[in-house]
Amino acid sequence: MNLHVSPQRATDQLLTQPNLRLRVGDHVVDVGALRVVTRPELPRLTGKAVAVLIELVRHAGATVTRDELLDRVWTGRLTTPDVLNQAIKELRRAFGDDRKPPQYIETIPKVGYRLVATVLVLDGPAGGVFVEAPDDAAGSDVVGGAPIPAALPLLQPQAPRSALLLAAAIAALAALAGALAWWLAPSARPTWRVEDVHALTSDPGSEYRPHLSPDGTRVAFSVFDPESRFERLVVRSVEPSRTIRLTSTGTAIEGLPMWSPDGTRIAFERLGVGYCEMFVVPSLGGNERRIGPCQDYNFNLFDWTPDSRSLIFAVRPDPAQRALALALWNLDSGETHRLDYARSADDEDIDAHYSPDGRLIAFRRGLSPYSDIWVMRADGSDVHRVTQVSASIRGHAWTSDSRSIVFSSTWSGSPAMYVVDVDSGELQPLGVGKAQFPHASRSGDMVVYELTRTQDRLKLLPIGDAAGMRVLSPSTGSDYAPALSPDASRVVFSSDRSGQLQLWLHDLAAKTTVQLTDDVAKPVLFARWSIDGDRVVAVQREGARRRLVEIDLASHRQRVLSRPDDVVMFGDYDVEPESYLVAVHGAGRSSKLLRIEHAGTPQEARSVLVEGVEQAQVDAQARALYYTAAGVPGLMRRELDGGAERLVTRAIGPDLGSGWRVVDGHIWYFAELGIRSAALHELDPATGADRLVTRLDLLIGDVSFSVMPGGDAILFAPVDIEDTDIGALRLVRTDRR
Repeated sequence: MNLHVSPQRATDQLLTQPNLRLRVGDHVVDVGALRVVTRPELPRLTGKAVAVLIELVRHAGATVTRDELLDRVWTGRLTTPDVLNQAIKELRRAFGDDRKPPQYIETIPKVGYRLVATVLVLDGPAGGVFVEAPDDAAGSDVVGGAPIPAALPLLQPQAPRSALLLAAAIAALAALAGALAWWLAPSARPTWRVEDVHALTSDPGSEYRPHLSPDGTRVAFSVFDPESRFERLVVRSVEPSRTIRLTSTGTAIEGLPMWSPDGTRIAFERLGVGYCEMFVVPSLGGNERRIGPCQDYNFNLFDWTPDSRSLIFAVRPDPAQRALALALWNLDSGETHRLDYARSADDEDIDAHYSPDGRLIAFRRGLSPYSDIWVMRADGSDVHRVTQVSASIRGHAWTSDSRSIVFSSTWSGSPAMYVVDVDSGELQPLGVGKAQFPHASRSGDMVVYELTRTQDRLKLLPIGDAAGMRVLSPSTGSDYAPALSPDASRVVFSSDRSGQLQLWLHDLAAKTTVQLTDDVAKPVLFARWSIDGDRVVAVQREGARRRLVEIDLASHRQRVLSRPDDVVMFGDYDVEPESYLVAVHGAGRSSKLLRIEHAGTPQEARSVLVEGVEQAQVDAQARALYYTAAGVPGLMRRELDGGAERLVTRAIGPDLGSGWRVVDGHIWYFAELGIRSAALHELDPATGADRLVTRLDLLIGDVSFSVMPGGDAILFAPVDIEDTDIGALRLVRTDRR
């Protein structure tokens, strides 16, 4: 019998036994249970964090590169480097590895990670055997000129190294060869199959925000009433049936129906001229009960607590800061109190939902269009990020097993539905497009959602002449984010008229439209013009990647200006040649507006202009920068050549998104955004004078716009055709390894 086995193969075999427990430094890890046994107060580790640990153990003492870890643990998955960062942070937190130098996992800058703690297999026939480093860990590994230690000790200090002991352990584990591959593969993870996709409603007019009863048999939603031009609250069976009016009210909009977990009541909001109020009504109809005024109309997203006694919603704990935090509203006492959970002062948290089993809360962190889903325990502990999309999230809901979340996002361009596994963060597209605001039944497999049949079209609106509004570039698609050229002769915009969001260029005089980009796998958004009008920069998406590209309008040639690890929010041109402004996304104030000089060349230089940026625009003539930022009370200004920032107005905050423009030294912005109304203002930053330009009786989904010279007209893309229906499907879970 040949007992010669390579140390690496021996290590692999040592790690294959069932019910594996490892002593890592001072801590014991139960691999199968995803637990750090010596720290029972901590939540379970995620499967990905444990898989990263196993990879580091396999190469104990040697450096494992970031690319190797991403390839082995997230095989075949579109990921960002942040998923690995999160797994390493989770392991360090679990081991209490906060000392310098690290006692467990060492970061090798710009390369990867190295396990520096001793590892011992505790249970099974290999119990008492230390994990051995691979052959190639010995000798000559060098990073940045510094040698890497070759290996960790093989046996306990008091015992001599014994080839017989190692051979016996290997023989005992020989029958388990191949189980390591099973562990590194996704273990018993859910996948989802979509069945029975159909429309619940198909009548003329629009229906909005469906919400299923807990037993999945009925659905509440809003219906647009063309006679009164207000939304009305209705309920119907998910089977073919007639709709029943749930409320009777006058001239007000009713929306956001939310069924209580016990199925007896529905909470909703009612909007009138200058007010927003919350109500509760019996689910079978009856007398309404007024709860009180909405906390914040723009962010009035709420849900019930598991005991059906309170609502969870978002509040602004400090109006001067404007950041949103989660709170509870007791319907019996009327009292509200903030949830105690880990967040920074400028985190924007909104749209929270309890899992069906009541143990977890999922919520959206970040204002659109740079949001992700986060999850925490119901007691506020273990706050962690689940998705890595950094995109607009248009509704999310728990699946009935409390293990996954179905959500809608513009991550790949147009709104579509996805499912994310809460433990692993694995994302699965469902292949259901034009879908937003999903809701899943608490029991069963039914999902309802808004099936969007709207069309946003590029239009020119003469100020004060609504009847003179006209479509500029007719198509069967939807248009977004128009940007007027410096000479006002052309407009660049995004449109899905070719099947995916790409950049298009319209000549206002010639009335011609040409396509600038044509990669259907890479949607392009948020274009900004160069000062000379020869080029534009825009954000190109590819899976989780967000890069800034520059497009030459004469040749249509593109070049990438950002780095591969930049998650670009938007970009713009600086006032100096070969200098760009690039906003890169991160949580809270880790988002930054960078000045990048000589991008993509050996002479590239970067500097930070604004921390926590949300939106920014350059006033080239004044050499000034206007911006909104997380945790900042309004629109700020600072000189590009240096100097302190100053508050321009509190009327424009991060929640307005891109709904403001710098025009000839003045600020134009949308205000009083309602369901089908908005006000357009012009502000003089020098004097503070603020005038109402016009009021619009329109449904505005995309608040981006441009102003024509002289301020006599605007370019924007309001909703032109609206016929949203309620869609339904069955989401069937299967397990796989």
